[in-house]
Amino acid sequence: MIMNVETLPIEDIRTDLVVVGAGGAACRAAVSARAAGADVHLIAKAPMKTGGSTVHGASEIMSMGAAAGFGDRRDQPEIHFQDTMRAGRGFIDESLVRVLAEDAPKRIKDLIALGVPFDQQEDGNYRLIRSDFGTYGRAMGAKGKTGLAFVEALGKEMQRLGVVIDAPVMLLDIVRDRNGELCGVLAYDSERHRLLHYRAPAVVIGAGGMHGMFGQQVSTREMTGDGQAICFRHGAELINLEFHQFGPAMIHPYVQLFSKNIFVLHPKITNTEGEEFLPNYLPEGVTVDEVLDEKVFPFTISNPSRYLDIAMAREINEGRGTPRGAVNFSFAHVPDEELRRTSPNTYRWMAERGVSMREDMHEVGIAFQCMNGGVRMIGPDAASTIPGVYVVGETAGGIRGPDRPGGNSLAEGQVFGHRAGEAAAARAAASKHAAEAATFDESIDLIEASLNRQGGADLDAIASAIRDDMQRHCLVEKSEEGLQKALGTVLAGRREIEAGFAATPETLVEALSIRNLAQCAELVLRACLNRTESRSAHYRVDHPGEDDRHWLRSVLVQRVGDGVALSDFHYEPQEQQKAG
Repeated sequence: MIMNVETLPIEDIRTDLVVVGAGGAACRAAVSARAAGADVHLIAKAPMKTGGSTVHGASEIMSMGAAAGFGDRRDQPEIHFQDTMRAGRGFIDESLVRVLAEDAPKRIKDLIALGVPFDQQEDGNYRLIRSDFGTYGRAMGAKGKTGLAFVEALGKEMQRLGVVIDAPVMLLDIVRDRNGELCGVLAYDSERHRLLHYRAPAVVIGAGGMHGMFGQQVSTREMTGDGQAICFRHGAELINLEFHQFGPAMIHPYVQLFSKNIFVLHPKITNTEGEEFLPNYLPEGVTVDEVLDEKVFPFTISNPSRYLDIAMAREINEGRGTPRGAVNFSFAHVPDEELRRTSPNTYRWMAERGVSMREDMHEVGIAFQCMNGGVRMIGPDAASTIPGVYVVGETAGGIRGPDRPGGNSLAEGQVFGHRAGEAAAARAAASKHAAEAATFDESIDLIEASLNRQGGADLDAIASAIRDDMQRHCLVEKSEEGLQKALGTVLAGRREIEAGFAATPETLVEALSIRNLAQCAELVLRACLNRTESRSAHYRVDHPGEDDRHWLRSVLVQRVGDGVALSDFHYEPQEQQKAG
C-alpha cells in the first residue's frame, strides 16, 4: 500500500523482520532468520557488495578465528575463550565471549559448506594464521579479502532462500509502540525517492561502524554510525566507545591497511622533505629496527611499535606530510622475490591496479579501521536494551574491549549474526499482530521539515570540519585540549543541524547521514574525554599511564533527555553471574 505525506510517497510493507546492513554479520542474520521460516527484508544503504568494511576490508591476514579442529590439537574453544578474555578482561561480557568461542567452529564450517574458498596449503590442509593475542594458529582467510568472500557466499544463499533485498535503502529510524517495543522501521529508497514503512516486530541492525567520521579510513564513507545514532536516540545503552582501532594504511591510489607483513620488510619511511623522521621520535634504547619488527595493526601503546604511528601523525599534523595527509613509504631496497614471498596479496593487489610495490612511492596515512564499542548486547541472542532490536557486527558492543585477538571480528559477525537472526525470527513467530506505532509521526516530522525548508545548516561544511578534527585529535594522540576542540566543533555543528537543515529527495540520505555522524562523534569524544588514562589504542598524552586502580571498567553512554549521560559499568565474572 502506498500513501503520501506532503512531499514523499510512503510504501507500507508488512514483514516478519528487517535486517539492516549488507556486511558479513547482517547477511548471516538474514540467512539464519530466513532458514528459521521468517519472511525477511534486508535493507542496505549501498548496493550489495559495494559498501561496508566487510566487503572492502583487505589485508595480508584478514581472517576469521575459530578453534575448529583444523590446526594444533591442543587448540580448543576454551583456549580461544581464554585468549579473548586475556585481551579484554574487565571490558567485555564473559558470557558472550564463551558463546563466541564455542560457536565459531560451527559457523566457519557453515561457510565452508557454502563454498567460501579458504586458503589451503600445498598438502591440502587449511592455512592457519596465528593472529595477535592468539595462542595457536586458528584464523582462516581467503586471499586477504575474506570478508568479501563471506558476503558473496552468504549473498548466494540469501538469493536461494528468498530473502528480499532492498537496496540502496537507508535506515532512517526505528518505530516503537506505546510500550517502547519495536514495531517497525522507517527507511528511504534513494533511487525511487520514497519512504518505506516496514511493519515488523523485530529488526537486526548490522549497519556497520563510524568510518565516515574520520578524514582517512579503510572502508567506505557511507558508514556514518546510523545504527548507533538511532539506537542512542531511542535510549539504548552504548559501551566502550573510547576504544577504536586505526593505524598505517596506504591511501593512494587505493586504500589498504598495512599489517605486520609490510613492516617486517623495513620500508624506507620519509616525509615530504625526504627526511627519514622516525629516529627523531625514539627514546634512548629503542631502535628503528625494533619498532618495525614489532609493528602490528592496529596502533597500541603496549609495545615500541607505537612510536611509528606517533611519528607519522605528528609529521602529517605539523605540515610535513603530503597534500593527501600521508608520509612516503618505499620498498625499492627490498628484493622483488622477498616482497612476493612476504606480502603476496599486497604485491598482487598493487600489480592489478598498475602499481609497482618495489618501484613506486606509496602514500601512507593513519586510517580508522574499526570501532570496538557500540550498542550494548545484553545476551547471547544479540538483543539490545530496546525490546525487538538486535545488534550485530560493528554496530554492537560488549565483546570488544581495548584489545582483541585478530580474527575475532569476522567470527563475531557470523556467531551473533546467526543467533540474532534466529532470535528475531522466533520473536516474529510469537507476535500475534502488529502493534500500533507510537513514534512514527515524530520520525516523519523531521523529514518533512527538512524537505520543506530553504537554507539552514551547511551540512557539507559541518561534516568536513568534524572529519578534520576527529582525524587530528581523536586518533593517535589524544589530549584534553584536542578532544575539547573537536567536541566544540561537533557541538557547534549539531546545534546548526538541530536548528534546521534543508534537503531534497536527492540529498536526504546525505543530510541524515551527516546528522548521525555528528551525533556519534559527540558520543565518541565524550567517552574519550572521560577516560583519563592510556590503554591500548586509547593514548592520552596528558594521562600516559595505564590506571587499573581507577579505570579497569567500561563506560556506558546513554541519552538522558536531550543530553548525554556517562556511567561506570562493570562486567561481572561468569561465576558471579551464575551465583547471582
